[in-house]
Amino acid sequence: MSTTVLKVPLIHIFVDHSSIWGGARLSSKIHHPKIDDFRARVSVRHLDEVLVSRRKGVTTKIVSGGIPPGMEGVWAEYQKAGYDTQRLFRDNNWKERGVDHSLIGHMWRLLARYQAAPIILVLASGDGKSNEFGTSFFEIVEEVLTHSKYNAWQLELASFDWRCPQDAAFRSPTNQRMKALVDKSPRGRFVNLFEHYRVVVYHD
Repeated sequence: MSTTVLKVPLIHIFVDHSSIWGGARLSSKIHHPKIDDFRARVSVRHLDEVLVSRRKGVTTKIVSGGIPPGMEGVWAEYQKAGYDTQRLFRDNNWKERGVDHSLIGHMWRLLARYQAAPIILVLASGDGKSNEFGTSFFEIVEEVLTHSKYNAWQLELASFDWRCPQDAAFRSPTNQRMKALVDKSPRGRFVNLFEHYRVVVYHD
């Protein structure tokens, strides 16, 4: 009598902290307009709980970002939660370089090595624009969700998102073209961190 072995998907989590913190700050303007949005912080422990969602099989946790002076402790929080922290330098104008490009490189490596394996790719970022190196998260999302060679894959996109009123001074930080790809695909899932605001965001 033969038995069928079910393959449990392996979960790979990639966090663009700069994008997530930017979304937290904009969300803070909506929920707490009287508080300086620069005081908004991301609760790494609760963000991780949302991304992992009590599932087993997490094999990769990588976070990339540039942290302003005085906020270096966030790296210790990510390390405590089991993340490989990849800290990027800023230029003389405090503009970050290579934050998303670093994560994109890791994800392309994953795509190249494990096409047929059951994978859940979790990307925490709303940034779908091309970076200074000509790469983008959008390319990853499009590759996974539109090619049959990744039929064993699922992709989850996590970001702060809301409908923007006509008179709003700012818009959702989520790239809507990338979100549309996720919403359209049966293998895609959008995790709206705006709905988890009260547990993911706090103020110092």
